Amino acid sequence: MTIDQILLILALIIIFGLIFGSVYFLPILMTKLRSHQYGLKLDFRQSKILAKNYCAHKDFLIGTREIWEIYPVQLERLVSYFNAGGNMNNLKIGISEMLLKEKEPDITMLTALSLAKQDLKVAVEKAEKNNWKFTF
Repeated sequence: MTIDQILLILALIIIFGLIFGSVYFLPILMTKLRSHQYGLKLDFRQSKILAKNYCAHKDFLIGTREIWEIYPVQLERLVSYFNAGGNMNNLKIGISEMLLKEKEPDITMLTALSLAKQDLKVAVEKAEKNNWKFTF
């Protein structure tokens, strides 16, 4: 093997490495940068989840930041909720209402009610009167 062949092989390896890196890592890094713009601090794994699920929307990032400021919710749950058409602001209001009533937020029920297009502030007030049983 000559030096020219070795250099050609190395150049091809570098080119394929750059192509793979840009296809795999660039969306993740751009998602991390965009989330940082809106005050949401994500690690690499969380940025990968958002990039994979196309959740780098401004509404999602701001809503997630505001929800995480008051209550820790799994990122995967928020992604599923948002992609199903959920309103992040309504969920934030529901969580804060439950915390004001000194009750542990039931994220599953709150997201279900919100996806059913119910106002969570009203739903939490009804549930409090009904011994914390949510109704649709």
